[in-house]
Amino acid sequence: MADNQKAALVAIFKTHSVMNEAKSKTAGRPIYDDMEICEIRTAGDRQSIKVFPAHEVSHHDDEGVPITYAQRFNEQYLRFKDGNTQSQSGTPIEELPFLTQGKRLELKALHVHTAEALASLDGTPLKQLGLGGRELKNQAQAYLDTANKTADVTKLASENELLRQQIADLRRDLTNAPVPVEDEPTQFEAMDDEQLKAFIADKSGSRPRGQPSHATLVRMAEELSHSEVA
Repeated sequence: MADNQKAALVAIFKTHSVMNEAKSKTAGRPIYDDMEICEIRTAGDRQSIKVFPAHEVSHHDDEGVPITYAQRFNEQYLRFKDGNTQSQSGTPIEELPFLTQGKRLELKALHVHTAEALASLDGTPLKQLGLGGRELKNQAQAYLDTANKTADVTKLASENELLRQQIADLRRDLTNAPVPVEDEPTQFEAMDDEQLKAFIADKSGSRPRGQPSHATLVRMAEELSHSEVA
């Protein structure tokens, strides 16, 4: 069901006592069963009151799943079960600054209790508001549009603040991260090739032959140094 259609409906759940004919006949006295019912009124229409068993199927969703009145108006039904005051879901008309107290009372008499319900009125229900009704409807819609835009801006600001905080945390982590320390060159790695060859000749009695690489000379010098220690 479209949101504007649902907003125009006022659902009130009650417990209704119904005589059980079969049990009454057997007992020889009136026997009543309690039944949860759903009264549905249409905003802007004083005469429209429809009553359904709360757990009767109201309609089927897009996948064919049956939806009861208790499920369709679940928020109001849960309030009923908890013993709380039931009301239309939405922004109460008390929040609309352009309404006088007298106009609010007139709207409630027409079962219009929220800004959403007022904005959804059309056709005959809208005409019930009398002169200026269309303007009230437009003002209610403008109020809701502004509120939605404000909510979007607030949400965006919150997301931006979260992103800024995450970036700040990342920068702090990077700043505090330990800097890897490179190993200082060993005694032999710091020597040039000629010094290494001289060291090798001194320890082994002969200079390396050919043109060994620096790494090879370092390895030879380290091996001679270790063997000397041993």
